[in-house]
Amino acid sequence: MVEFRTVLDSSKTKAVNNNTFKRFWWLFALISLIFIGLGIMGFLVREDDGDLYYAIFCLVFGVLFAPLSYLLTLWLQKRIDKSASYISDKTEEIYTFDDDGITMVQKKDDEFYSTTKAKYSYLYKVVENKAYYFLYISRMQCHIIDKASITQGSISDMENLLIMHLGDKFKRK
Repeated sequence: MVEFRTVLDSSKTKAVNNNTFKRFWWLFALISLIFIGLGIMGFLVREDDGDLYYAIFCLVFGVLFAPLSYLLTLWLQKRIDKSASYISDKTEEIYTFDDDGITMVQKKDDEFYSTTKAKYSYLYKVVENKAYYFLYISRMQCHIIDKASITQGSISDMENLLIMHLGDKFKRK
């Protein structure tokens, strides 16, 4: 049995956003390169001042697209975190993994208590990085477990359970 005890705070949503940006960096780079290319083309084939303004706009937008997208995502996530009262350092999460399945308990003071028991087939996939396990229950939703929050068992026990029950649905980065 492997157990993790952690809190559901804003660091978890930030970790998901960072993981998503790392997965889709190529898309942001492609969009930026398209706009930079349009800007360069605008400079090369410009016929009047309108074309020059278009070229400058495309170049600036292409250079700023990825950082602005990231900052906008962080700003929106902070707003969501503030509006969702369950995302706080008072919300405790307990994840237990054994051969029978997964038990997830979430509780916040006397306000909220939830228990979910599931088989490993409940998981769409699990992605591991240096610091976290991302337990995806769909392509867009996941539970986040901080590896440092392990209280019972070991990381190698966890990896063995995930490999045994998930096979190719368990990915390491």
